[in-house]
Amino acid sequence: MRTGKRFVAAQIATFCLICITGAFAQRGPACTSFTVVTQDKLNNVNEGLSADDAKWFREKIEKKYPGACYVDPGTKVPLVFYIKVTPDTYHGTRIVTSSSTASNPVEGTITDEDGNVSRVRGTVDTTSTSSTPVPYSFEYGIFTLSVESRRSDGTLQVVQTFQQKGIYNRIYGIPLGGRGHHPAHAVIEDAAKWVSGGGLGQQQTILQPASQVSTSSINNAATLQAKARAGDAEAQSSLGLLYATGDGVQRDDVQAAVWTRKAAEQGEADAQFGLGYLYFAGQGVPQDYAQAAIWYRKAAEQGEVMAQFNLGLLYSNGQGVPQNDEQAAIWIRKAAEQGEAGAQYRLGLLCFAGQGVPQDFAESYFWFDLAASGKLDSSIKQEALKDRDWAASHLTPADLSQAQARASKWFAEHAVSK
Repeated sequence: MRTGKRFVAAQIATFCLICITGAFAQRGPACTSFTVVTQDKLNNVNEGLSADDAKWFREKIEKKYPGACYVDPGTKVPLVFYIKVTPDTYHGTRIVTSSSTASNPVEGTITDEDGNVSRVRGTVDTTSTSSTPVPYSFEYGIFTLSVESRRSDGTLQVVQTFQQKGIYNRIYGIPLGGRGHHPAHAVIEDAAKWVSGGGLGQQQTILQPASQVSTSSINNAATLQAKARAGDAEAQSSLGLLYATGDGVQRDDVQAAVWTRKAAEQGEADAQFGLGYLYFAGQGVPQDYAQAAIWYRKAAEQGEVMAQFNLGLLYSNGQGVPQNDEQAAIWIRKAAEQGEAGAQYRLGLLCFAGQGVPQDFAESYFWFDLAASGKLDSSIKQEALKDRDWAASHLTPADLSQAQARASKWFAEHAVSK
């Protein structure tokens, strides 16, 4: 019996990595700390925000998106926002309108009431307007922010990217994209919003660094290689995982993608999920959210729970698929109903906010309660409990009692102890 978890088994959760207390006066999730590294078009690297930008973040963004908080460089925080600015040139045309006025001579006759005829001469001014397309160009920057998560061995893994195009200086003033502020601010805000909204819940698939390899692992790898070359889809999937983790073989992301793809193309759901993740992370293949969505969907339609969850998050973020809150809620619910605690927590947030589903505090309470009893990072469990209590404060005693009874029934049916 396939568990559908071979690709996930060697991976770790990164919902919330460092929690800072005292960030909110009354209530709110502990924030995930990060620092910022920027690289300009001349490849000059700068660590940390400027004093003005740090003040902007703490006064504007932390209040708006309290799940993310900025710390100055020097602290080995689990997240790094790495911003790279590359130059590009916009070529277009603008319409130049010009007008000219000319005086033209006119003459004629005038007859008065007595029948006398007089000849008159004069001038009439006429104005003409013309519009001419004029080509022009200007340089702007492409601001790409990579959210990078620190692995247990200290290396960084890209888990999400955001991009803004923009120009911002005293001459042009307003950047492209219509944000009305600095494009670096815009891309940081996008990333902070994603972190604050639980986007790291999608990254329950960060590969651990390879550990010491045993003789049995080497023998297992040799056996799998023989079966995989013979076309055994399950062996191909398992071999791809070994290459991804370096268990029994030298770690090789490209070979991991090759063997995972072979299994995925034969319909192996866990390999389809694994290939989707490799495309999402750009690990062994070019990063491609559209391809990630395609392979997540194939696995999700076979009931692979993490593929359902991740596909829902792609819809929520508009990555590789059109942003669609309703589709996000559909796929996240499928994973939640299979008992995936991360999906249950995310669904609780959607129900609380009325995002893609009708706002329903009782439904929100139910999913938060389930998530708090599931397999989550301890800090996220605490957040689920806080959010459950927050949802409860919006319910009447009768509605709360009904929601608690519903959760108790679910726990009993699924043999889960609180």
